[in-house]
Amino acid sequence: MSRVSDVGLACPGLLGEVRVEKAGAAVLAWARDLGLVVDGFEEKRLVAMRLGEFAGLTVPEARAGDLDLTAQWAAFICLVDDRFDRSHVDAGAEEVAALFKRLLDVITGGGADGSGSVFEQALDDLWRRTAPRMSAQWRERFVADYRDFALATCEEAVGRTGRVRLGLSDYVLRRRRTITALPMADILECTAGAPWPGLPGGEDLMVELRLVAADVAGWTNDLASAENDLREGRDNLVTMLSRERGCSLSSAREQVIGMRDDRVRDFHALAASLTALSAPGIERDATRRYLAALGSFVAATLHWLGVTDRFDASWSPGRPGPCD
Repeated sequence: MSRVSDVGLACPGLLGEVRVEKAGAAVLAWARDLGLVVDGFEEKRLVAMRLGEFAGLTVPEARAGDLDLTAQWAAFICLVDDRFDRSHVDAGAEEVAALFKRLLDVITGGGADGSGSVFEQALDDLWRRTAPRMSAQWRERFVADYRDFALATCEEAVGRTGRVRLGLSDYVLRRRRTITALPMADILECTAGAPWPGLPGGEDLMVELRLVAADVAGWTNDLASAENDLREGRDNLVTMLSRERGCSLSSAREQVIGMRDDRVRDFHALAASLTALSAPGIERDATRRYLAALGSFVAATLHWLGVTDRFDASWSPGRPGPCD
């Protein structure tokens, strides 16, 4: 899907393929055990998402446990999103807000109480395997990022209920919040062993780099899901650009690809600036580790969204999700 030539992916080879297959099997077993998938249809759909492949490309050097953890976080994020966007369940704004309140309670109030939905149990499991390994500053940042994602998703639900259409610029700002790229980038600090570097004078550039990565992920996702979103009447960058500029969907799609590719180039330019800003030695090594991890996430997202069957029309049966 990408036309940007300077986005690279490590060739996994046979050993990498075995790791990817094992991660895919592990994420399926995990989701089955927690009740995130409840029958053969849902299991096949989860397999078709190819999250083991996504994780393998995102954290290519991670040990097996961290590879599995990356894939399981990705599955949780996808399945929560699909609960409202892909299940054909008419989830009202109050239902969306209630679920996210319970999810935020899991990561701020000491865990799930055993009586919550499968999503709460899944998040509790993931959080217990991730947060204790990280600093208090990381936990605060993850909670803030997930809270902002939840707020943006609730805003989206309110707009959907009221049939409110955003303008293009407002949609772009919200999309970077609803794509869940920032919480996932936080997770990679753990699973890739690349914590946020304390780079004097570089905080603003680091924040901008993460927002650029979120834009790349969100816009690429919209390219992959455009047909599905159009069919089901959801806002999408492609359809919104077509409407605002009065052009065909194919023309709008080409424009979004160009916008996305420009954003990828912005990412690499910012990464180069951050590398140059860091002092030689330990500081630069830490900065490079973080930039490599975030760069792998961007490259993996570009690749994965071109091959996943997550948005295939055959996976829209119109039945309740697992939190009903």
